[in-house]
Amino acid sequence: MKNLIAVAVLALSSFASAAEWTIETNHATAGFTVKHLTVTSVTGTLGSVTGKLSYDEKNVDKSTLTASIEVKDLYTGNPKRDDHLKSPDFFDVAKHPTATFTSTKIAAGAPNKLKVEGNLTMHGVTKPVSFEAELSGEVDHPMIPNAKARAATASFTVNRDDFGLNWQSKATDSYFVVGREVKVDLNVELVKMGAPAAKAAPAKK
Repeated sequence: MKNLIAVAVLALSSFASAAEWTIETNHATAGFTVKHLTVTSVTGTLGSVTGKLSYDEKNVDKSTLTASIEVKDLYTGNPKRDDHLKSPDFFDVAKHPTATFTSTKIAAGAPNKLKVEGNLTMHGVTKPVSFEAELSGEVDHPMIPNAKARAATASFTVNRDDFGLNWQSKATDSYFVVGREVKVDLNVELVKMGAPAAKAAPAKK
């Protein structure tokens, strides 16, 4: 019985050490870069980012990450190009408005860095991806009482063919117009809510 109690206490203490960080959508971007005509880089953003990081500094492998990106709101600064990217030739946002990521493994890397593996679902296709994320130190949030804030950045590259985004220009019948490799850059602000401040006891009369 004592052994069971000890195991339960250890399990609870391990769970309690995981801090819940929420992606602050107004300060989060998922940018992308892809080659045009093999020489020029076109950049854009994929839309608003939401998600949560459950981060256990003592047991990093117990940490988890989930994120969602509204690709229906992608933006490159060129309306005609944006409409083409949202069309069935590419993302087909009418059917697949959102891309999601769910971690399968998180491990400690270099100081302040995490090695993340997981499944990326985009355009209705799920593929494994991996990347290294860098976490900044915590700071007090100046606008949310008892809250902490920190930044997370990461980059990885995907082949658009893997996700069925395999449009090719009929003029060239090649990937000369839009490259296969797409670099994704994530820059997000994470917020951890603290316990509410204790109310002061009423003064005795």
